[in-house]
Amino acid sequence: MRTLWFVVYNTFGVLSLKLIFGIYSLFNSKVKEGLKGRRDLFEKLDKSLSAFVSGKKIMIHCSSLGEYQQAIPLVNEFLKYGYNIVLSFFSPSGFNNSKIQDERVIKTYLPFDSLSNEKKLIKKIMPDVIVFMRYDLWFNLLYTAKQEKVLTVLANARFDEKDLTWKIPVISSFKKTLYGMIDTVFVIDEYDESNYKKKLKTHNVNILKSGDSKFERVHQSAKFENHVSVLPENITKSKKVFVIGSSWKEDEEVLLPAVDKTLKYDKSLLTVLVPHEPKETKISAIEKVLQSRYENLSSIRYSKLENYKGENVIIVDKMGLLSKLYSGAYMSYVGGGFKTGLHNILEPAIYNMPILFSNKVKNSDEDEILIQHGCGFVIENTKQFYKIFREFINNTALRNETGDKCRIVFKDSQGIAEKLVKYILNNKNQNS
Repeated sequence: MRTLWFVVYNTFGVLSLKLIFGIYSLFNSKVKEGLKGRRDLFEKLDKSLSAFVSGKKIMIHCSSLGEYQQAIPLVNEFLKYGYNIVLSFFSPSGFNNSKIQDERVIKTYLPFDSLSNEKKLIKKIMPDVIVFMRYDLWFNLLYTAKQEKVLTVLANARFDEKDLTWKIPVISSFKKTLYGMIDTVFVIDEYDESNYKKKLKTHNVNILKSGDSKFERVHQSAKFENHVSVLPENITKSKKVFVIGSSWKEDEEVLLPAVDKTLKYDKSLLTVLVPHEPKETKISAIEKVLQSRYENLSSIRYSKLENYKGENVIIVDKMGLLSKLYSGAYMSYVGGGFKTGLHNILEPAIYNMPILFSNKVKNSDEDEILIQHGCGFVIENTKQFYKIFREFINNTALRNETGDKCRIVFKDSQGIAEKLVKYILNNKNQNS
């Protein structure tokens, strides 16, 4: 079956993908940027690789920034064993925003998945292992790795029962063949383990439960971050700080009417609004909406806090503050769920508070975990949000009791990367 799909994919699939990306780039700036970033990819990679002192290399592929965050604990573990790391990215958001500060770690875009490109990539890097984070598998890359006897691993794999590609006959055959070329799949829990074993039972794939390094990464970030208050104490004193993180217009339209109404009854509420993209046009639009629609809301920009005069909404017009803001919050809302997909809800959860969010656009499973443990709450509309919001604002004991439930979420999150990396390297040595 692998040979059949190899012929089909390289005869029709590769050309179709190239055509699709080419057309899509005319209408999508991110795709266009990704194609531009891949120009002279191998020349740039040669230059980066020449800086490595030793020859031992691990390649870790991340689709975007979220997968890169999950990869960081693994990167740190591999470095302990003297490996150099080549991080590959599919998306510009991952490539551009990944903060790499170790000379033993370089980054590159993953080239277009033609057979010649992937052969060239593996020949240049010569990795001992290729680790894929969560998903984003490419046929020719896996096929070439198999031919060259490079160990392949999928980490943090999550089985999505709503994913129809596992069920549609022809497509599922291709997908099973794709996953069947991986040596080891590390899954999150028993549910994933059971489903992957069923789907890949005819393939020689080792499926192991390992946990999710994303939780470990969030825990590490909170532990080592310097949480100097980014809001002056004279502003936050005696206030219940509500942080709205990574908000889109759709989030704001649901939340702000309820926040406005709550301020009629509780003047201790201070809302910190952190837009997804704090561009000037976005900040100005929010200010106009607050001024024209809400009688109880008054705002000031974060950059102007030296002029603070009792405003009850702080609009954050600076990047990189969200985690620190969460650390001092009474409760939080994480945006994106009404629009493109939920942003990182584990980031505030590590600070033990009620986490509110929408999951109308489903893109992760962390929401289900927080709901299951009783510290996450799905927001559907303004009326329902107002009811939940007022309960927590009015009842500090309830807020604290609910926030404490977040601790269970991170209970067994430590040491996941260490165990995973040890297994990979032991397996590599046994197959050498």
